[in-house]
Amino acid sequence: MRWAEITIDTPPEAIDAVGQALYGVGCGGFEVRETAKPPAVVGYLPVDDRLEDRLTVLQEALAALPGFGIAGVSTGLTLKYVEEADWANAWKAFYKPFRVGRRLIVTPPWESPVLAPDDIPLVIDPGMAFGTGSHPTTQLCLTALEDYVKPGQSVADVGTGSGILAIAAAKLGASPVAANDNDTLAVKIARENAAANGVSVMVTEELPSGTYDILVANILADVIIGLASDLISRLKPSGLLIASGIIDTREADVQTALESLGLAHVETRRQGEWVALIFRLGEV
Repeated sequence: MRWAEITIDTPPEAIDAVGQALYGVGCGGFEVRETAKPPAVVGYLPVDDRLEDRLTVLQEALAALPGFGIAGVSTGLTLKYVEEADWANAWKAFYKPFRVGRRLIVTPPWESPVLAPDDIPLVIDPGMAFGTGSHPTTQLCLTALEDYVKPGQSVADVGTGSGILAIAAAKLGASPVAANDNDTLAVKIARENAAANGVSVMVTEELPSGTYDILVANILADVIIGLASDLISRLKPSGLLIASGIIDTREADVQTALESLGLAHVETRRQGEWVALIFRLGEV
């Protein structure tokens, strides 16, 4: 397979936003080349019949970023084609193990990090699904799960991508764990990652059925608002909703929508311009 290597000239303050735009069109992760002049963000997409549409969506997303000086493909983005082996080597060069929170160590399968006795490895090969663990919203959700999951609690992950959040919940002792994604490829990748980690996660394309102690949705503000009723209907009494993928300019919109449906705000977590909102069904 051939891959499209997308390089976007990016001022430092726009790196997270540009990375989110790449995630949004299906890049499993992105590389930041800070020593380049100007700095650049690089992602990869497969060369298939979806590429043209994905590049159009990416161009529109970049053009909508205010004040970042990115006008779209003609001035801010360059594209070249690479072969499978070249893409794989490039990917491995920038995806290294890293710690999130107190005990979670995110690592690709080709690395063997040194672990402390209490460390919990999350072996993630994202393929072309969202969720390397590097994005702030994923890290906000991971640390929230680390703080809130208790052994034996049920957890559902809506929009699972690579499966990283569902796998983390399972490794923190949650059971059962369910997850979904409307992308068939993401479902396949999440299942493979769960198997590689030796945990049981039921991954489907449909929203998980039943009710859960904790539901995590690391998607986008508008999607969270649109799914709000469905999300709430899947919470047990006093169940917890961890909602992220939210840029800070949309924080109030999401909080208002969820509180209007009966959720009580527990806390807000922030990393840069990204937000995770945590709610409980019923009184706090």
